[in-house]
Amino acid sequence: MKKWLKVLFGVLITLLVFAAGVFVLSYHAIISPIPDYDGELDLEGVNGTVTIQRDSFAVPYITASSELDAAFALGFIHSRERMFQMDLIRRAGEGRLAEILGNKVLPFDKMFRTIGLMRTVEKFYPQMNERTKELLSSYAEGVNEYLRSTDSYSVEFDLLGYEPYKWKPVHSLLVAKLMAWELNISWWTDITFSHLVQKFGAAKAAEILPGFDENAPTIIPEGLAESGSVLTDLVATDKQFRKFIGMQGTHIGSNNWVVNGNKSASGKVMIANDPHLAFSVPGKWFVASIDAGDWHVQGFTLPGVPAVVIGRNENISWVLTNVMTDDADFYIEQFDSTRNKYMLDGSWRALNVIKDTIKVKDSSNVIMEIKSTHRGPVISGIHPYKKLFPDSIQNIADISMRWTALEFSDEYFGIYNINKAGNWNEFKDAVEYFTVPGQNFVYGDVNGNIGYICAARLPVRHTNSPTLIYDGSASINDWQGFVPYSEMPKLYNPPANYIASANNKTVKDFKYHISNIWEPSSRINRITEMLQGSELLDENHFRDIQMDFKSPYARKIVSRLLKAFENASINESNLNISLNLLKDWDLVMDKYAQAPAIYLVYFQHLLKNIFMDEMGENLFKEYIFIANVPYRMIEEICDGKYVTWIDDVTTEQRETLNEIIRKSFIDALDELETMFGTDLADWQWMNLHTITFNHMFSGQWSLLDKLVNVGSYSISGDGTTVFNTEYSFTDPYKVKLGPSMRFIHNFSNPGYSKYILPTGQSGHILSGHYSDMTDKWLNGEYNYLYFNEDSIRSNVVYTLKLK
Repeated sequence: MKKWLKVLFGVLITLLVFAAGVFVLSYHAIISPIPDYDGELDLEGVNGTVTIQRDSFAVPYITASSELDAAFALGFIHSRERMFQMDLIRRAGEGRLAEILGNKVLPFDKMFRTIGLMRTVEKFYPQMNERTKELLSSYAEGVNEYLRSTDSYSVEFDLLGYEPYKWKPVHSLLVAKLMAWELNISWWTDITFSHLVQKFGAAKAAEILPGFDENAPTIIPEGLAESGSVLTDLVATDKQFRKFIGMQGTHIGSNNWVVNGNKSASGKVMIANDPHLAFSVPGKWFVASIDAGDWHVQGFTLPGVPAVVIGRNENISWVLTNVMTDDADFYIEQFDSTRNKYMLDGSWRALNVIKDTIKVKDSSNVIMEIKSTHRGPVISGIHPYKKLFPDSIQNIADISMRWTALEFSDEYFGIYNINKAGNWNEFKDAVEYFTVPGQNFVYGDVNGNIGYICAARLPVRHTNSPTLIYDGSASINDWQGFVPYSEMPKLYNPPANYIASANNKTVKDFKYHISNIWEPSSRINRITEMLQGSELLDENHFRDIQMDFKSPYARKIVSRLLKAFENASINESNLNISLNLLKDWDLVMDKYAQAPAIYLVYFQHLLKNIFMDEMGENLFKEYIFIANVPYRMIEEICDGKYVTWIDDVTTEQRETLNEIIRKSFIDALDELETMFGTDLADWQWMNLHTITFNHMFSGQWSLLDKLVNVGSYSISGDGTTVFNTEYSFTDPYKVKLGPSMRFIHNFSNPGYSKYILPTGQSGHILSGHYSDMTDKWLNGEYNYLYFNEDSIRSNVVYTLKLK
């Protein structure tokens, strides 16, 4: 063999050996942190023996002799499976992401340091109920025992080159605050609507501020119970943060419903829930069962929090949807020349000023100054100041924020007591502690009762239409307190024999302001339609509702589209075929059909052709970002509401709505032909509408994406179907958000509930439980969550004892 061949051969062998070594080491680094579910562990912090049995989907059934041991065990389990997720969330809330990720996430740290989530939980922790502090402390001990007892964390820690720090009880409260931040979308509309008024005046802006359809169902039937453009920077920062952390999507709501024995085939209460949250892997929820004396509960936990947020116990079951509460306000502040005082009712008041230091990886520390008024933090300091739109205001805008999540509350104590409640009165007393994020609690019990509570902290304001940003120099704009719990909307055993909520309007007439950003009535109309039939309902009916892809919303939009073409001359083949497809369409957003793609691409162009010519691209994107706003506005326009926005201001003639509709439809067909060709057989909705469950590392490298992401999959539906598969109007048509779990409980089968997650229980990427539920989730199948001892024992696959 020639010498150069020998050298080449030797180099290749060396490279192969090196690659094999790297592969083995990498594989070991990924595999070794995956927990063993069998055996015995001697741990510090456990007072008695805790038994953790797991089924084939790694759902833990925790049996402990005390509640504190159960909380410890849940902390130990959560951290073994989801420590990176837990660490990332608390770092975000504390403003400590830059320590591990560098300058690119510094704006996020500045945002959360300014808003002050960590300062809030640290300030109010001493005031929490003693039981709250005991359970959070035991949970923290469980997390820290895992951190102490292992030297092998999940691969994300290795890739980023750091180790998690000690868990504190306040970190559990911080996780809950981050959930409140994710569900708080009301202030986005305050900003957008203020910008519209600044640019177009109040009268023209009012034309496109939607009202709720007064003919649509409310949760409780009738008879029963001026701003600164600087905020654009805060919005942009929060958008980037939500994308980074996996909180994308704005239909952040849910569906839930309950029926009593008069409507169920079994004669017993049945209840269901599917919260709509941003998709990611791992997902939001971790399914668990706790049996510790009279704390016997199971359902959906948040990694980082020792309680079942949604679920059931022996006597009751409860489920949640977002109230869409307007619980944040913004104020234009007037500072003096020193910028250390602000004006209130003609007098200068001292600003509260603190200095904070952010550590940044591979860079110098960043020292920032945080100012606040009596209302809350001055958030305009997060980014460079900008001038206000109106010429009459010469000063730079200083904007403060008040948000109910920055007030004292003890949601954990409320959820803990809900976990243990045995009847409606105990449940109602426990829900009083739950104030933020505002939630629609729907309830059922073993005795056949059903109920509803609007659980939210509602500010009392001097106006009941707080749509725009307030003048901070006048104390009349301060909150006047909060709506008493005794006056919050509630409903118990209604004559309809069911209760349903889908982020729709709570009650028709209520003397306090709740929200003006209700979801379109499409989902609640469809749910109500399916519940109101004469047929008695069983678990299969509930499954059919959760998997439903029909859009009542589309009926009005398509009808108005077809009307616009009634007298038009149609000579183009694809135009004629497309109109006939929509004419015969059953309104089901079937991924295999062409009609949904034609309709939804048309809808995208209709938004653009009505609004963007006047708004401009940036304000248009701001307006359509909260999807329910343009959804509701287009519905009102198609229903006959006259608005001056219909005219295209870039042309000399004045366009009619029919002309804008026809132009938008032709634009849509042109786009579809460009993307897929002229053969309509290739225009299936599945070719546009897909879902991928993205890991935080997604997008760095295509080969890594294949390892850490789950998907992609084609999927039916859209943002108006009960099975919500929302995409962003600013980035169509990839799914961002939808059912983060599904849950069905039938009180005629007390030994089990049904559930499913979009991916799996584990956060370890090579675990067999990383994505073992995805196929079932896609196909409308469920797992069983067993409640009694015999059924648990017969389904045990693993047993771990903590001593």
